[in-house]
Amino acid sequence: MGIVFRITSRHNGLAFGTLRWAEKNLSAGAVSGPYGRNELPLGLYHAQRSELLDKKGEEGYCDSLRQCWMQVIRPQFSTARTDLGIHPDGNKSGTLGCIGLVDADTAAWYAAFKAMSAAEVLTVEVF
Repeated sequence: MGIVFRITSRHNGLAFGTLRWAEKNLSAGAVSGPYGRNELPLGLYHAQRSELLDKKGEEGYCDSLRQCWMQVIRPQFSTARTDLGIHPDGNKSGTLGCIGLVDADTAAWYAAFKAMSAAEVLTVEVF
């Protein structure tokens, strides 16, 4: 089934919701926008293990325990948006259009992405 980001509210250019990966028993509060071109577009994305990036030392990609990473997600529809992903919501609330996890500890999410097989393609649905 994959990951679902369900947006439940919008306020001042921020989209708030819940990111859920049922198969891994993971759920977290998440935010997208308002920076750049605001929240990421609604639709289907793909995530692959080969695009799990180490972002060590890059504040905007770190949780409060200094775990810094980003899982790239690729839109499966036509859009001019690029550089989208799932990552800890770093130093200030909000993202450039990615999905920012607001949990203080995102190690379980990172471990779940890292455990994917190299050939596995995970669907990420945003609605």
